[in-house]
Amino acid sequence: MILMSRENYKIGFLYGTDPDTEKLAKRFAGHLINDDEFCTACELLDKKFKCDHCREELPCFASSIYFLEKIGEGVPAFIDEPLDFLPKHLPPVDYLIVVGVHQDLLAGLPEFLKDKEIRGVIVPIEDPSWVPPGLQTQVLNEFEKYGIQAAFPKPFCSLSKEQNQYNQPGFHITKNHQNIDEFIDYFRIGAPVVSLKLSKNGKTIEDGTIIRSAPCGSTFFIVQQLHSTDFGNGEEISLNERISKAHHSFPCSASMDQDSQLKDSILHVGGYLVRNAIRKELGLEEEEGQKLKYVIK
Repeated sequence: MILMSRENYKIGFLYGTDPDTEKLAKRFAGHLINDDEFCTACELLDKKFKCDHCREELPCFASSIYFLEKIGEGVPAFIDEPLDFLPKHLPPVDYLIVVGVHQDLLAGLPEFLKDKEIRGVIVPIEDPSWVPPGLQTQVLNEFEKYGIQAAFPKPFCSLSKEQNQYNQPGFHITKNHQNIDEFIDYFRIGAPVVSLKLSKNGKTIEDGTIIRSAPCGSTFFIVQQLHSTDFGNGEEISLNERISKAHHSFPCSASMDQDSQLKDSILHVGGYLVRNAIRKELGLEEEEGQKLKYVIK
């Protein structure tokens, strides 16, 4: 596969009319742009934690953000002809991110995009109401029919090149998904992967590097808050609590509503993913999600 140069990758965002969808789309784009105002989480903490600029080595992909467009304003509750309400002129992009759009408009996307020569479509599901499982399967099958690679990560930070319970071909992702894999590698977003520097005795976290971040950018903040955390000598509960508190403090962009497929909230699943990424790096056993205790002070 031929790799493209950074300036050639273009991303477009379509988002729905709910204010939260615009906020989330701009957060995903903001993480990729990595401007000075994107993350002020340290200053918002009760202890006024001083920012140590953990994101300064993160590449800026500002040239890749081609457009952000709201769709669905003024549409009827039930749309018979989705193509009549989708953008008349879609700028040429390699990847399209679709955030919380009207379900009938989502159903019309495969036909709308069939001649657009797009490399991949990613439909992050941060709220259970955005994409019911039946609609997800229907739209994914339509993408397959038109030869468009697509993914429905729930949450966005579950997007991975590995086939697991969050990335099942035929349900979460198209059978051919090498372009989606390329998206993950190129922009370094998806299921978190971290590298940690430990103390000489191997029991304290001294520093960390983010190899792949959650799309919202929270992984940088969470790992930063783990500096000086002990995890040896029975301190694993303290480690879990610090991860969960940092995860909430960013805060996570996913919904707290119960999801019928996950049997949990999407926010909690996001917490399990980053916690187990950190535990894996530390050589600790990964745990079932229900064992995670969230601590909010």
